[in-house]
Amino acid sequence: MDREIISFIVPAYNAEVTLHRTIQSILNQTSDSYRIIIINDGSTDKTEEIGKAYSQKYPGRITYVYQPNRGLGGARNHGIELADTEYISFLDSDDWLMPHYVEHIAAQLEKNPGQKPEIIMTLPQIYDENSKLIADWYDQPLFRELFPEDGAYINPQADSRIYRTDVNQCRKILQMDFVKKVHFRFREKVKWEDVFPHFYLLSNCQICTGIGSVGFYYRKGNSNQITASRGKDRMDLLQVYDDLLTYLKETEQGKAHEDVMRYPVMRIMVSFANEGIRMADLDTRKELVKALYRFFKNVPEAYDKVLFREGKKYCGKSEIRQYRIFLAVIRNRALLPIFYDYIYRDASEQLVKKVFRKLKHNETT
Repeated sequence: MDREIISFIVPAYNAEVTLHRTIQSILNQTSDSYRIIIINDGSTDKTEEIGKAYSQKYPGRITYVYQPNRGLGGARNHGIELADTEYISFLDSDDWLMPHYVEHIAAQLEKNPGQKPEIIMTLPQIYDENSKLIADWYDQPLFRELFPEDGAYINPQADSRIYRTDVNQCRKILQMDFVKKVHFRFREKVKWEDVFPHFYLLSNCQICTGIGSVGFYYRKGNSNQITASRGKDRMDLLQVYDDLLTYLKETEQGKAHEDVMRYPVMRIMVSFANEGIRMADLDTRKELVKALYRFFKNVPEAYDKVLFREGKKYCGKSEIRQYRIFLAVIRNRALLPIFYDYIYRDASEQLVKKVFRKLKHNETT
């Protein structure tokens, strides 16, 4: 396959240290069926110098543009607007591709020319910046269940397990016709921008395939990652949650059965909120806790039942217990101070666990 079938959209913000490796990992592919779009999102370092140099060296292959800072979502959106290939993929400027990535994607598409997947899911690996070791991706066992071999197809509307896969958008390759059909764009100026698109895209997809032999290397341990943020960025969770809860309720309208997204949506919202509180600095924590209190007060408790019931199938007892504790505390204004302090929280959680154990014991006696 000689034609260029995929555009890699690479948002770059102050990425002078890692951008070379990211771009070279694409240029070193064993197939030339790709293009690269570098979006400089208002960088103040040498990102522009690097991006321009690559576009001048590889005209027609690499497009470089500068834009005032719009955040990761805004940079990705700009890349979508510029792409003119059949498929697009996002690659963060501190990650890099496996060398046979494009070759394997092209080969699978050639095998089934009459069935064009709307979403292609790949299987990344995790590179730990501190230990220099590589580990399996977070959802590898589930991915292998869904896609036991490269090119296996599923319909997300018929197999709800796919909603439980990791939300990372860089592991998804999107068909441009599908992107246009569902009018997809990322929310801009918001962190954790991958969460809502995960559910929105999969819930609108009819044909999804998995290729587990390739992916990208996800760089863990970078202090610039959103998961390392401890300040006001944590408040962005509320906007993401509002979008997700609104969409979840909309998809359930007129349905007699419980929506299949309730469990994975609740699991993500509770897990991210719990971790967000733990990671937030003390100046942000109280504000975040109060905002989460207001949010979860509006989450139907019927969703909790789905979380606990389905969680018993897929989670350990300790994880379910953490969900119960979190929801019990976050919905009770008098208990919110438990989340305000590290030491106080740990001690209080132990107390809440004892209460739960006692209540369970009383129910069985």
